[in-house]
Amino acid sequence: MTAATAPAAAPRADAPSADLSPPAAGRHRIWPLALAIALILTAAWTIKDWAVLSRLWLPDNDDMVRLQQVRDWLGGQGFNDLMQYRFGPPEGASMHWSRIADAALALLLLVLTPLIGTHAAEVAAVIAWPAMLFFAYLLIVARMAGRIGGDGARIPALILAALAFPTISLFLPGRIDHHALQIVLLVLLADMLVVEPTLRRGLAAGAAAALSLAVGLEAAPEIVAAVAAMGLAWIAGGREQDRRMLGFALALGGVTLALLAFARPHVWPEQWCDGFTPASSRGTLVLAGALAALGLAGARLGGWKARTGVAAVLGTIAAAAAWKTSAVCVAGPYGALDPFLQQVWMRNVNEASSLLRQDTFGTAVAYGGLILPGAALAAWMAWREPRWRVFAIFLVLGALASVAQVRVTYIMAGIAVVPFAALLARETTLVRRLALWTLGAGICWNLIAAQLDGVLAKPIVIARAVQKNCVSPDGVAVIAGLPRGTIMAPLDLDSYLLAATPHHVVGSLYHRNNAGNLAMYRFFLSPPDAARHQARAEGINYVAICGGLLHEPGLERYRPGSLAERLQSGAPAPDWLEPVATDSPIQLYRVR
Repeated sequence: MTAATAPAAAPRADAPSADLSPPAAGRHRIWPLALAIALILTAAWTIKDWAVLSRLWLPDNDDMVRLQQVRDWLGGQGFNDLMQYRFGPPEGASMHWSRIADAALALLLLVLTPLIGTHAAEVAAVIAWPAMLFFAYLLIVARMAGRIGGDGARIPALILAALAFPTISLFLPGRIDHHALQIVLLVLLADMLVVEPTLRRGLAAGAAAALSLAVGLEAAPEIVAAVAAMGLAWIAGGREQDRRMLGFALALGGVTLALLAFARPHVWPEQWCDGFTPASSRGTLVLAGALAALGLAGARLGGWKARTGVAAVLGTIAAAAAWKTSAVCVAGPYGALDPFLQQVWMRNVNEASSLLRQDTFGTAVAYGGLILPGAALAAWMAWREPRWRVFAIFLVLGALASVAQVRVTYIMAGIAVVPFAALLARETTLVRRLALWTLGAGICWNLIAAQLDGVLAKPIVIARAVQKNCVSPDGVAVIAGLPRGTIMAPLDLDSYLLAATPHHVVGSLYHRNNAGNLAMYRFFLSPPDAARHQARAEGINYVAICGGLLHEPGLERYRPGSLAERLQSGAPAPDWLEPVATDSPIQLYRVR
């Protein structure tokens, strides 16, 4: 390495993370570029998808249900009442979501609706809210890169963050589900890891972690990785690490207690550990208590050996307490899910599966292509420069978690651009710069994945396209025009039927709806006569199905002779079902 590109002298191994923040003028140059990128990309994405966005046909099932949850809240449903009364059995199904993710969208609708009307306000809100979060994400990643990689890393980080697939897919117009909010909260937490530790920054990190856990437990692996990184820094550090650890613990516990006092849902199930529940809250408070003890004990401890011993003792006590109070969490968020649903549904959900168990090799490349090289690069830089160690521990542990569950890449991919940006700031060789830009741009991995799947997995690609076409706005519009009733449909249609029609929907893509989802599978996988009796017993008014649905692995042995097989084979429907034309792939029937 030449003198021109050599890094600054490395600090001691036990030194706190360097705060390489540039002067105020440097920071002011970043936000206009971040704002321009957020606005330009949001505008381009909006124009591309305007035909469906303008009809409030949002990109994902969760986005549709989020919109309906906010509508219900603004329509008078209680702040602590998270039930979705139009899902599942007649009395509804409980949701594992949080009003924290509803709040900003609800505020936008309250402001915009009197000015431009309900529909236009909803369209504007579902475009504006992801764009605001996208802007915040870009700014924080650029700031984090500048702190650890120097001022020159900020602009490369900003550009790479805007290309970081799959992270950026959560900021598309209409993506109003809670994942984008969690990305911003976890990026803020990571930013607090690389800056010089203080009590105030520990408080900010702890508040971000507590809010993210209350929004959804999907971010738990990343928070565990952050706590592990802080713990190792505490062992090697001094008083400044004590202050950050104490601040983190106080905010983690304090925000959780505040949420327990004011935001505890009416449905508070002990059997689930899938969000803000009794088990997860107790586990969070146990963790906060153990970390607070570490922060307070640090002043009385000398070197790393004493700190390691105390951390081991407190960690053992905390683990035992968590096991005692939150044992249900060991089974994961879907531990209380019916075994049949585990087999035929949840095991086929890609985002809840391992990176190594995706249905195509291209999918694994698209989701793992940025995080895995980024983690390896961060580890290499930590070996050369000690100030990278805390960040590298966090990123490597996050990468390992992403191998276990692919949804971790939603957050970690956006953080994995930082080491690429830091090297781009100091690299002068053209070939190496091109390699860093290519490897660090997550969208490149997605493009490679599409080409791989087009060659190696054509049948799966075709099946995905057929399944996607089943969710037709025109077909659902026909259903919306029918008199209000109860509709039986496969899970992939449920969220769109909920938000785009006035009907009650039996099945849903939400694991707490055990009864409704079992009823849906029982109906379609039963012989036609048995399905007729179930329809009458449960008051089903309409049946909807599509040729690309109910073909998941695990269902093959249940399909022969079933109602689903008959309706999807082109044979005449049973006489108790009256066909209704939809001019779409959706097959719709009225129960006679």
